[in-house]
Amino acid sequence: MEQIPGLRIRNMTDGDMVSIVEIDRKIVGADRDWPQRASSHFSTYHAPLSFIAEVEGKVVGFIIGDIRGAEYALPLSGWLDIMGVEPSYQGKGIGRKLMEAFVRGCRERGVKARVLFDEGNQRLKGFLTSAGFGRGNLVEFVRGFN
Repeated sequence: MEQIPGLRIRNMTDGDMVSIVEIDRKIVGADRDWPQRASSHFSTYHAPLSFIAEVEGKVVGFIIGDIRGAEYALPLSGWLDIMGVEPSYQGKGIGRKLMEAFVRGCRERGVKARVLFDEGNQRLKGFLTSAGFGRGNLVEFVRGFN
């Protein structure tokens, strides 16, 4: 894995929203309608577990997380909501550095780190496993409207 000279991980600020939306669109396309929600979420919770990866002042990655739990009948936990790395910077350890910052932030606050994702996403599952995450006890039940 190539290391990036000058990589800096820092806390996210309101001014980073434009950059993270741009990175996310490069990854998943313009179909996702989350910029307004991400911005509102960030300004409401001040996302204590949200970080930015920068190289020479340019935002190249992000992770958005916060602390919650009551809505899942769980103790307070650090929840990873969304992360992304500029495609041209993927595979260089930036996602791992962002995840380390997130987990360190959880540890400092005395909460477990948690993330929910589609079980079929093998790439994310492999990344999370390599970052030390294991399967938890939450189970999703879904009912359609047929």
